[in-house]
Amino acid sequence: MAEDTDFYIDGAWVTPSGSETLEVINPATEEVLTQISIGTANHIDQAAKAARKAFPAWSMTTPEQRRNYLSALTDVYIRRSDEMAKAISREMGAPMSLSSRAQTGAGLGHLKAFIASLDEIQWVEIPNPDAPEHQLIREAIGVAALITPWNWPMNQVVLKVGAALAAGCTMVLKPSEIAPLSSMLFAEFVDEAGIPTGVFNLVNGDGATTGSALTAHPEVDVISFTGSTRAGRLISQAGAENITRVSLELGGKSPNLIFADADLPKAIKHGVASVMMNTGQSCNAPTRMLVERSVYDEAVKLAAEAADATAVGDPAEEGRHIGPLSSSVQYEKVQALIQKGVDEGARLVSGGPGKPEGLETGYYAKPTVFADVNNQMTVAREEIFGPVLVMIPFDTEEEAVEIANDTPYGLAAYLQTGDPERARRVSHQLRAGMVQLNGANRAPGAPFGGYKQSGNGREGGPLGIEEFLEVKSVSGMPV
Repeated sequence: MAEDTDFYIDGAWVTPSGSETLEVINPATEEVLTQISIGTANHIDQAAKAARKAFPAWSMTTPEQRRNYLSALTDVYIRRSDEMAKAISREMGAPMSLSSRAQTGAGLGHLKAFIASLDEIQWVEIPNPDAPEHQLIREAIGVAALITPWNWPMNQVVLKVGAALAAGCTMVLKPSEIAPLSSMLFAEFVDEAGIPTGVFNLVNGDGATTGSALTAHPEVDVISFTGSTRAGRLISQAGAENITRVSLELGGKSPNLIFADADLPKAIKHGVASVMMNTGQSCNAPTRMLVERSVYDEAVKLAAEAADATAVGDPAEEGRHIGPLSSSVQYEKVQALIQKGVDEGARLVSGGPGKPEGLETGYYAKPTVFADVNNQMTVAREEIFGPVLVMIPFDTEEEAVEIANDTPYGLAAYLQTGDPERARRVSHQLRAGMVQLNGANRAPGAPFGGYKQSGNGREGGPLGIEEFLEVKSVSGMPV
């Protein structure tokens, strides 16, 4: 059993020497949960070299062998899923029902999808049947640096680790220092599943010290990062020094276009719930609700009612309430942006600054809805990452598309309409990596990623695995 200050390097839990520590705070109680170590450049060097040493053997395993390891990891994950749900809830504040069903469940779903996706990769391809001696071979790129956020810990960890394992890469994972306990538990799962020594390594720490050392390490062949656009820029610069491939999943300010011919009560209720889920801490949340003017007043009324009905409470308790924001830093950021909305003249129809009544301890925020927003207001431009929805009216389909695309982000977009032709037409015009129509869920293994400053590359399913592959062209192969 690991101590919380340990790292997992080269198949063993290691107590780091000469490392400073960092407190992990329970956002519901503001109490210290534990302490973790901050990995130094030396610790990163140890982990990266362990991954490099393991790469030749691991990269030569067959897809079937890697499938067996992923299946073993899945079995451990299922058996210990209750532990995982409790860890996520304590470290980042997700209520237990959400932590069990969605947070922990997302990781399991991705593992299963990667197992299925192994059959969809053309590991050896003959592009020209008339020249069978010319083959394209897909093979692991090398050592992967994986840096994950706190908002959906296992969703992001498994999207990266599962894909890298499936591809035949070895790796070093640096999880968020805000929510590291779930990743340490996941490292136990990897160890218990018998994945070979050095294939998976974990070093905790912050971005400035540990993350910077990892992304600049010369042994790293590919960087996969999920987090803020600001940090993504810095990581791209670090990767450029060694011409390292960089895959980024960054911020979002996703539009939700609601036309008058949609099922308005259903669309509004689902739209508000999608923003408030996980306390608004989802990069693909539909935080800009664009509503056709003829039904706008009714939509505002329905949205306010839905937000007012959103319960906020202790994440340790069962229920469909939302929990606290993840940290004091996040709480202060959200509060400042809510106040900015008020100051810039947006009409507050639900929630507002401050904490919900009776929740003075913990980083709780009020479910908030602003109406009469224009797309130049700060609350319409910046990613708030809290339970805050802004509503913007539009008059025509063309105006709706223009407003929707008028953002530096392009992660997701949502569209509600009863007109199939409009659904097809508008979905093609929206500049986003993912479009969801009339409340449809994304299919298992569907790629996740965006346009513009929402990043590059895709995660999940076959395309997620291909982020960790190189393509080798071989001429004259004996056939």
